[in-house]
Amino acid sequence: MENIIYKECVVIGAGITGLAAARWLKKYKIDFVVLEKSSDIGGLWRYTDDEYGVMDFTHINVSKYNYCFSDHSFPENTTDYPHHSEMFKYIKSYSEKFQLREKIKFKTVVQKVEEINETFQKLETEKNFETIKNFEKLWKITAFDLEKKDEIIFVTPYVSIASGHHSTPIEAKFEGQENFSGKIFHSVKFKSAAKNNMINSRVLIVGIGNSAVDAAVNLVNEGKCSKVVISSRSGAWIIPNYISGYATDLYACRSFLNIPWKIATNVMEMAIKFVYGHPNKYKLNPKMRALQTQPTVSPTLIHHIQRKHITIKPNIKNIDKNTVEFENGEKEDFDVIILCTGYKIDLNYLSDDIQNKVFFDENKNSLNLFKQVFHPKIGKSLAFLGFIQPSSGGLITVSEMQARWHASLMLNQSHLPTEDKMNEIIIADMEKSKKRFYKSNRHTIQQDPILYNDDIGQFFGAKPDPLKNFSLIWHFLFSSCGPAQWRLNGPDSDNQAYLQVKKVPVTDMMKIFSFVLFLIMFFFIIQIYKHPIIFLIAIGSVLFYKYFLKTNFEKI
Repeated sequence: MENIIYKECVVIGAGITGLAAARWLKKYKIDFVVLEKSSDIGGLWRYTDDEYGVMDFTHINVSKYNYCFSDHSFPENTTDYPHHSEMFKYIKSYSEKFQLREKIKFKTVVQKVEEINETFQKLETEKNFETIKNFEKLWKITAFDLEKKDEIIFVTPYVSIASGHHSTPIEAKFEGQENFSGKIFHSVKFKSAAKNNMINSRVLIVGIGNSAVDAAVNLVNEGKCSKVVISSRSGAWIIPNYISGYATDLYACRSFLNIPWKIATNVMEMAIKFVYGHPNKYKLNPKMRALQTQPTVSPTLIHHIQRKHITIKPNIKNIDKNTVEFENGEKEDFDVIILCTGYKIDLNYLSDDIQNKVFFDENKNSLNLFKQVFHPKIGKSLAFLGFIQPSSGGLITVSEMQARWHASLMLNQSHLPTEDKMNEIIIADMEKSKKRFYKSNRHTIQQDPILYNDDIGQFFGAKPDPLKNFSLIWHFLFSSCGPAQWRLNGPDSDNQAYLQVKKVPVTDMMKIFSFVLFLIMFFFIIQIYKHPIIFLIAIGSVLFYKYFLKTNFEKI
């Protein structure tokens, strides 16, 4: 037993999600350690020339108002969409503010996470944890210290997995690819046109997500490439960084997100077409509606398509030496192919029995988790933090809320539903997601952060209460409000949260929309007052259709 290190919680990964977990564990005086395989914090936001991480020119594509921690804002003079260097500086300042670095064990690779039921009683009597009481399970984590070349064993009642879902690149395969005479590589290895020695090259980019679009624009601007082509199987709606002078994610508010998505997507598409025109005009040819997919945000792609610096092609049919044939029969020659084909979730350090529970299928794209965090059979002892793909905001707010939820469960301040209830909710959430999002490997973990955070906030009392925050009701409806909104009431309430919510801009369009909505409501109230009988008949007709006619037609 002397070679075992006991901790009340072990966090895997020191990216933004792992740091959020560490901040709240430290706040509640839970004894923990963060295991990080690299030499520094920040995850993909730590730029290096030759390792996993962002590209040299990357800016965040969610504004600083919605991509930040609840109690640590960006400096006032920060641009709306900070460069990765500013983002990393911000993450470091968060770590320093809460003195998190001292709790991180760097250059430590997690090799295996497994449950240790057989020694539960023995370990329970041999080790008393100071803060955590009445735990349900114990976990054994086998890790390897890269500096000391030594194996370490951790035993803990709680594990927070924060290693992220952008872990293993997906490398698409095409007929004849092995005979390509140029270079083929995944975008994880692309840093910039200059750093990758691609000046004046003929480049084909496969995929049309944010990384693909950013790379294409860089190849034009910095690389002066003679040819830049984007090949896309499903097409895309390109969303501008700004609409009417406001960062686009500021329009993601409860009044918009709670509109039936088919109506909301029509509104969004009208806004996009007002700025850029119809995407088919640029051969983007999206196969899905605008709100059925993760947004591809770019202020300059359309500009370059208009000037023929970048062209759009359909999916690749085959490759012959340096010639690529597309599905429309067109052929073009290239020197380089960059695969911007995304990532798959890789949790190979989990024991086989845990992986079999957590993943729905062999492809390991879909997670069998309650609210994307807990497996019903395993319970609160193992949390998957940050395994969300935000569709209308940033991951930081989600990761922080999940970390707070897990901490409250550790301290028995809140409780999960029963196993049966969690399974029931998982199925309902999956059905809802299938109806909303385009069928693709990209969209198995898609969520709208505001609605999602409100949802999980209910489980530990952090959902904003309009009655307790009456003066902010207008902001709750028509502003994105930022992460501080989930610190207004309940556990961890912060007296600065009100001011932080007020600082988040409300767009002019939402101000107009709120005024029009008020006029419509006022008109209906007047009509109800004048003609109550007509109103009662109308309500009765709706209820009759909904609960009688519709039910009987469905039976037929």
